[in-house]
Amino acid sequence: MYTQSKPHVAFHDTLQAGVGQLVERVVAAEPGAERSRLLRWALLALAVFAAWRIARGLRKGFWAMFGIAMALWWSGGAWFLFR
Repeated sequence: MYTQSKPHVAFHDTLQAGVGQLVERVVAAEPGAERSRLLRWALLALAVFAAWRIARGLRKGFWAMFGIAMALWWSGGAWFLFR
């Protein structure tokens, strides 16, 4: 059975809690300059969170592709590259 051996990253929890508080403040704020400012901060925090998650996914994908490429290379399955 597969179990995740890495500990849970505290950055994820901190960022998610901060974004949640920011969204609550945006919803509670009256329409105007303060709400626009809070909304910009919320969108920025969301962009940072999304970029962080995408980067983590790309890192895992890179190592998976690297492993497959090495298996092809060492097994001779990459013959089509050198015809």
